[in-house]
Amino acid sequence: MKKVIVLALGLLLAGCRRAPEPAPARATPSPPMPKPIWSVFVGNDPKAIPQYEQWLGARTGGTLSYTGDKNWQDYEGSVGWAMGQWAKSDRPVFWSVSLIPKGATLADAAKGLYNTHYRTIAQKLANWHPAEPVLYIRTGWEFNGGWFHYKAVGQPENFIGAWRQLVDTFRSVSDRFRFDWCPAGCDHFPMKAEDAWPGDDYVDVIGLDVYDQLRWRKIKDPAERWDKIYLNGENGLKWHREFARKHGKPMSYPEWGAGGNEAGDNPYFIEQMHRWFLENKVLYASYWNSNASYKGRMSGGEYPKAGAKYKELFGGSGQK
Repeated sequence: MKKVIVLALGLLLAGCRRAPEPAPARATPSPPMPKPIWSVFVGNDPKAIPQYEQWLGARTGGTLSYTGDKNWQDYEGSVGWAMGQWAKSDRPVFWSVSLIPKGATLADAAKGLYNTHYRTIAQKLANWHPAEPVLYIRTGWEFNGGWFHYKAVGQPENFIGAWRQLVDTFRSVSDRFRFDWCPAGCDHFPMKAEDAWPGDDYVDVIGLDVYDQLRWRKIKDPAERWDKIYLNGENGLKWHREFARKHGKPMSYPEWGAGGNEAGDNPYFIEQMHRWFLENKVLYASYWNSNASYKGRMSGGEYPKAGAKYKELFGGSGQK
């Protein structure tokens, strides 16, 4: 009897023991985020690319190019000229095509009155490097400022209508086109950029143009200027990221530059921009290595400290 009781007690205790927990499954590591394409603007001059790359110590991943907008003749004719300039390029060209030329109006564009012109240039661009799966088109950039003839200030509905007419016309020609909606960033502007949002179906990439400046921003300390203006300021980098996430679009920086407008030799800005690019979903970033409109050229030794930091991060080992 004693043996039976002991045996029964042993079975009861065994039933109360917790079963060994299975080993925790190992989390599958997320694939690394692709590095952004490091692009550059050197003017519409292919001969400047080898000089830039020699200074950088690395091959650039792409180039930013502009077509003309003096009038309709320049609007259409300059596309073929620009394509000829970059015909031998074996890297992506990020095309900046004005929404309308000077003398035209967004109101008429929104009515579809310029679709014939849009179709003409779309047909030309559709022949660009057939092996490339997509062609990036930035149009109407910096529309939230007051300095371009196609500005959306005071007429966001016309801007949206014109944008949609251009996109629909381009897409009727080729499904390779991708469209970059790109406001000016990091400052106070006459309108909110989001008021001229054409809609998720009409935008593929959300860009932002960012330049280091002191002339109008009046914060001399680079770290303070970065924090208050570029990172957390109106239309700043955090705003850009949140807006892109909200709409499920990748980010781009079609124009960014350092040194101009009294900003001076600021390696801190270069370092912080590079970090931002890598830590966020950025498709491409084009450095403004030019003195046209903004004095951001560094490849001639103009800003030695910023230039050295740029070469360290974007060239040589930074490209690997």
